[in-house]
Amino acid sequence: MTESTTATAPTAQPSFWEDVIDIFFQPSQVFRRRETRSVWPPMLFVAISMGIIFFVTFNTLQPMFDAEFQRNAAKMMAKNPQLTQEAMDKMRGFGESTTRYGIGVVMLVTMFILGVFTWLVGKVVGSKQTFHAALVVAAWSYMPRVIGSVLGGVQGLLMDPANLTSQFSISLSPARFMNPDATNPMLLQLLGRLDLITIWVTVLLAIGMYVTGRVTKERAVIFGIVIWIVGSLPALRQGLVG
Repeated sequence: MTESTTATAPTAQPSFWEDVIDIFFQPSQVFRRRETRSVWPPMLFVAISMGIIFFVTFNTLQPMFDAEFQRNAAKMMAKNPQLTQEAMDKMRGFGESTTRYGIGVVMLVTMFILGVFTWLVGKVVGSKQTFHAALVVAAWSYMPRVIGSVLGGVQGLLMDPANLTSQFSISLSPARFMNPDATNPMLLQLLGRLDLITIWVTVLLAIGMYVTGRVTKERAVIFGIVIWIVGSLPALRQGLVG
């Protein structure tokens, strides 16, 4: 008797661009597929995309940057009378150049740091996640930031410049409805952390921990809460100092 065997064609893996779409709808599948693959495609995509968006939309958001600088400059000069207006103008020029031309590099550094903290905080919940996988999860979890940048640019284009009074004016958080000059700085920063994009990123980080860290759903939820709190510390410190 002759046995015939039918060869099964290997299943084609989704492309990078398909995963860019799937991260918003099937994130667990993306993390499974990308866990051991290079971290550079998602990192560079986020960094380059946000760099282009910030460069193109910078002028529409100029009133917001001006308001933030003037508020912070007034506080700094009140604490240190030796600061001159000339020195503040130089700081302003450096800050604007960094935001307009260097945001891509800032995003790369931010995603790397986020990956480090993802890996470290994961140990608290018993994660088996590798350091490489932590960087992959951080990079893919930052995809919503690209959407957030687009929404921010659109708001800057459509909103009355007089309403662009702080960085929270274009956020999707309760802080956008607060007067930055009349609200307690720590409360303002905490409300700003309730931004929908920030929460979206946090949820993706938790899903990535569940998939690549091999933890239970309950531990993944705990991880998400802890990583959100850890991410809030710099903002709360800024509010305390302010």
